[in-house]
Parts: sequence; structure tokens; C-alpha cells
Amino acid sequence: PFTKHFEVEQDLAPVVTNDAVKWQKKEMKIPVLGPSWLLYRDPSLLQHPSTDTDLKKLHVKQKLCSQALNTNRQLAGVIPKPGASLTPLQQHLFSVMNSYQDLLYPKETVQNLEELRLVYTLHALNHVLKTRSRVIAHNTKLKNKKADTDEDVEYRDQGLTRPKVLILLPYRDRALKVVNMIISLLTSSEQAVVSNKKRFDSEYSELENSQLSEKGFKPADFRKIFEGNTDDNFRVGMSVSKKSLRLYSKFYESDIILASPLGLRMIIGLEGDRERDFDFLSSIEMLIIDQADIFLMQNWDHFLHVFKHLHLQPKEYHNVDFSRVRMWSINGLSKHYRQTLIFSSVVLPEIVTIFNKHCHNYGGKLFVQRAEKLGTIRSSVSDAPQIFHRVACDAPSSLSQRNAKFEYLKKKIIPYHTSAGMKQTLIYCNYYSFVHLRNYFRESETDFLFINEYDTEKHVRNARIHFRKRHPHFMLYTERLHFHYRFRLRGIHHIVWFDLPQYPHFYPELVNLMETTHHACTSTVLFTRYDAQKLTEIVGSKRTAHMLASEKSVNMITVS
Repeated sequence: PFTKHFEVEQDLAPVVTNDAVKWQKKEMKIPVLGPSWLLYRDPSLLQHPSTDTDLKKLHVKQKLCSQALNTNRQLAGVIPKPGASLTPLQQHLFSVMNSYQDLLYPKETVQNLEELRLVYTLHALNHVLKTRSRVIAHNTKLKNKKADTDEDVEYRDQGLTRPKVLILLPYRDRALKVVNMIISLLTSSEQAVVSNKKRFDSEYSELENSQLSEKGFKPADFRKIFEGNTDDNFRVGMSVSKKSLRLYSKFYESDIILASPLGLRMIIGLEGDRERDFDFLSSIEMLIIDQADIFLMQNWDHFLHVFKHLHLQPKEYHNVDFSRVRMWSINGLSKHYRQTLIFSSVVLPEIVTIFNKHCHNYGGKLFVQRAEKLGTIRSSVSDAPQIFHRVACDAPSSLSQRNAKFEYLKKKIIPYHTSAGMKQTLIYCNYYSFVHLRNYFRESETDFLFINEYDTEKHVRNARIHFRKRHPHFMLYTERLHFHYRFRLRGIHHIVWFDLPQYPHFYPELVNLMETTHHACTSTVLFTRYDAQKLTEIVGSKRTAHMLASEKSVNMITVS
């Protein structure tokens, strides 16, 4: 599969550069993975995933084959069936990865995070070792070639710069886990030599004052996300050889780069900056994005900034031997050969846009669909009426939707919620909506409080106390703040969901905090037709279809 994808003899320029050649879509049902969409431009260029379960038959390096099972048991915490090195989920994902198709897998869970991490680490390491073997073999052939021969043989096996694999991760702890898996996969009977491991462990191990050290109950998914070192500003290069791994290698001497979007943004810089560098992103052959949904809870602009600087022509010469550079790399077609693997726990418009607009793999791409669900609303134990308002909106942009919902809120929701019996209403929103609403409430002199992810600990603590005891009409509460702290807010009588939550389990989590014992509580949701995916995760596919098609724009659900 490696040879077929990167050394294809056919000139792909007429296919990949022709906008008239549209992406075709084919519905599939893949065992274990479930319903999926296969997208491709030319069916003759597709590599069909192998059904073999033996890693050797899948052209995986012998060293990795022997260590996959041990690494799975020790670091991924899973035990495959007897005779197998991978679990059924890992086998089917690896066969897709090994065919060098792009992949969007939006089914990450607390339970399968390490299982998925092992399979993409195995694939990335296999890719790097194959490239290295090929380069060494060609070096030997060139060295042994007789000086007097007229044979003019070209061995094109490299990119314009050395880094081949870029793995984007949200926190240092995830980088530590990936490196430990790489070391385990490289270690057979002989211990792999790892340079700078002590320094790496000290810089990437758990911080003393982590979020998990705070008092109070935190859900299992929160504890998993924020375990270990949660610093989101890091980057580290790695050079890989047969029996050794060198950490902190210079980027232009590295095979693999592990980084956070912020960590890369710091050295990519902005136009006009004196010192900036992004040439190392010019020849990335494999891009792996793990826990992509968390990047939206950090700063999505940093993530997009990285994509804008992939596969640009290098500004400097980095000791490259142009006689060894692949022609498609010289011709600026690298992005069409790059494999992109995206893992997420939810399907979000921003992630789908990345997959549709920034993944150009000529070998096709697979979009695994999330299973039909009954919705997280079933986890709500509150008997309060839950009212869903469909807001008319003509454009899918976030600004258009925000403006439409804001006008609806002013006319229909706020007048009702400012009456005497409707105090202590929590308004859940993202940060952009928060700024809009805060400015409006200030101008209209409405009785309100607010807390967001940029507030001091003292401000947040005081606002929570005042909300419970002073009984204001409203408190603005941002999604990022809830993601990073998962407060168990007290004193909630009503909730207005100005924005649907990115994580569907946040919905019942907050609804169940409403104090229904002594108060008539309500949950009010604003949504547009462009929120269909998020709405489906909360109320289920059947109810979503009804709400979007119904003549009535307001629907009420009572969970009993």
C-alpha cells in the first residue's frame, strides 16, 4: 500500500488539479466501524482496505508486529482475541489507514481513547520505518553503482524537507502517551535507545496543581480529558531509526513532530513577524489529529493557522538533495498525497469543513457516521418542560445564526423571563454569543451576572454565590468555562440554551441541576435548521426530523 500510494506511476495532475472532476460519494457499511461514506474522485485510484488480520500480511514491519500485542496490553489496556495483535476495532481502522485513505472517525470515547491511539501510532511508525528503509536501500545502491556505468538511475524517495508525520494533540499528557507507545513498539528483545527521555518525562509528566486536584465531584469524561499534564503549548521533534528514538531533534532532522496548534503557532508566527518558520510543514505525508473536538475548546484559529501553512514552497534550502525529491513534491502536489486521520468524540460543522475543504487525498477519504441515537435528553431526570424554538435563519454562517437567535431572544424569550416568577435563569452560550449578550444586557440595564473562561477565580466564585442568594434574572455562562471546570451550579430555576452544547451530555448534566423541588422550572432551547447534527445528539434523530419539518416552530418535550 505504501508503494502504491507514494510511487504511483500515473500522472495525477489532470485528476487532482481539475475542479471539474468532482468528489463522488458512496455509502458503505463496514464491519465494526458501521455506516460510512467513501468519497473519491477517480475509482481506479482507490486502494481497497485489506480484510487480512495478520499484520505481516498487511506489510507492517516485523519489529512492530512482534511488539503490537504487548503494547496493546500494557499501554492501551485492551486484550485482543487469541492469535490477534489488534482488537476488531483496531483491525478495521488499521486496514483503512494502511490503504492510505483519509479518515474521519467521530466515535472517540473515554473507553477507546488508548485503543485508537495505539493504532494510529503503529501506522505512523510503520510509515516512517518504511521510508527510512527505502532511503537506506537506495543510498546503498547508489554507493555500489559502478563509476564507469552509463546507467542513469533515479531514486526519488524524499520530500523537500525531512518531517513526514505531524501529530496534533491537545495536551502534553497525550504527547507523553504517544511517545511511550512509540518506545514500546520499537522495543523488542533489545531495549530501544531513547535520547533525552529524562528531560521529556520531566517536561511532559503531570503537573502538581492539576485541575483534577481540585475538590469536588468531577465526571469520568472530565477526569480522562484532564488527566496528566494539561499544558497546551508544546512541540517536540523525533528522529526514528531501527533501534533508537531521539527526542527533541531539530525539526529539519526529525521524522515525526508532536505538537499542539498553539505550540506550532508560536513558531509559524504571523505575516510581518521578524522570525517565523514553517518550511518544516512543506512535505508532511501523514497528518494525525487526535481529540479534534478539544481544539474547539482551546483556540480554533491556531488550528486553522497550521492548515494554512501546510505544503507551502520552502523559503530556504534545507540541505535537500533535489535529485532524490519526488516529482509530485517538486510540482506542488504534496497535499494530494497527504493522508489525514481525524479522531473526535462528536461530529461538528467545523471538523466536517476541515475534512471536506482541506483533505485532498487522491486515494479517497472515509467518513465514519455516528450511530443513530435516542438522544441524551433521555438521561434527564427533571420533569420540567423542555421547550425547543426553531429560529428562522437563511445562511449557515455562525454570525447569521447568532444574529437570528439574538433577535428572537429579544422579542420572544427575554420579555417572558424578566417577569417576577422567572428569576435565576442560566443562559448557556459560546464565547462569541456571550460578548454579544453581555453588551446587550449592560446597555438595557438588565439585572444579570456573568462568568466565562477568562474571569478570575474570585469573580467566578462570587458570581456563583450571588446567583444562588441574590436571585438575579439572568446569568451568562459559557461553554468553554463548563468544559474546563464542570461546575455543579446551584440555584438554577430556568435554562436558556442560546447555543446548543458541543458535547451532548452537557445538556442533561445542566438540566438535572435545576432546582425543581420548590420551583416551576423550564429549559428553553433555541436552534436553527443548521443545528441538525447537535440537535440529533440531544433529542434523537426521529424528534429532530419532526422538529425541522413541523409547521410549528415551537415543540415541547416532557421527560417522565
